[in-house]
Amino acid sequence: TLEAARLRRAGFGVWTHHNEILQSYALTLLVQGGVLVLFGWKLLPFLLLHNAFSWWQLTSANYIEHYGLMRTPKEGVKPQHSWNSNRRMSFMILYSLVRHSAHHETAKVPFWKLNPYPNAPEMPQGYLTTIFICLIPPLWFRVMKPKLEQWDAQYSQSTH
Repeated sequence: TLEAARLRRAGFGVWTHHNEILQSYALTLLVQGGVLVLFGWKLLPFLLLHNAFSWWQLTSANYIEHYGLMRTPKEGVKPQHSWNSNRRMSFMILYSLVRHSAHHETAKVPFWKLNPYPNAPEMPQGYLTTIFICLIPPLWFRVMKPKLEQWDAQYSQSTH
């Protein structure tokens, strides 16, 4: 993984407190374990539901942000490799999450400083509406087919 490679370059193994992925798991266990200690096991169903919903949200976001877009293995991440939504309401509600191309290309830049890419692939609707559309597969495929054909016509020569 990228994190393992980053740790190797820094002279660490994978199982270290420097591993940012393990840090996030440890923090989650600490916070949720603390909640259980403070409020009891009756909160366990809530935490399980919360974790399942959070996983679903992250998976759905990743799905709609990258659906159908290709790049060659050695090609760097470019703006055309993720779907964006430059809609004002999505931007305000989701704290620049919608500027996905900028996030991938300049990952170290804080989210509030990400700029829109006007020529990057655009989601068919706002971010949240697009997530709801993806929940209905026949509608999703019908909406996304023309978007993918447009992407293929515009970018496939630079990708293949």
